Amino acid sequence: MNIKGKVIGLCMSIIFALSSAVTAVAADDFDKKISDPKYQSRLEEMAKKRGIKVEELKSRLKAEHEARLQKIAERKGITVEELKSQIEAKKAKREAKLQEIAKEKKISVDELKSQIKAERKAKFEEKLKEIAKKKGITVEELKEQLRDKSILFEFEE
Repeated sequence: MNIKGKVIGLCMSIIFALSSAVTAVAADDFDKKISDPKYQSRLEEMAKKRGIKVEELKSRLKAEHEARLQKIAERKGITVEELKSQIEAKKAKREAKLQEIAKEKKISVDELKSQIKAERKAKFEEKLKEIAKKKGITVEELKEQLRDKSILFEFEE
């Protein structure tokens, strides 16, 4: 398998992992996320690259999000509303599990989430280093390529 195939494979794995772990966050969360000021500069950059206004980009991203929800719901043979309910139930279960683990570790849930996020980011950075090395480019160049495809949007904060 060539490097391009590996990059695509990694990206698809990341996307799949995100879609199953964060499986298409409910519409309310998505709206909150794309309205969050911490993402504003990234949205502006993405819109500029595409030659559209930020509001148009948000509209497109929301439409893509809704299409993903619809596709997942169809694949499961349920409605989008049922899917959103399932997502909310998974979220509640995940939050309860996080609370349990945090209690065992004697730390707050926010501290636990920060630890998990840091570990995940470190693993992701390590993978990026491997891929960049194989491609003969820097990690920053690889990140820029992935940013152009909006793949890194979830990981950058």
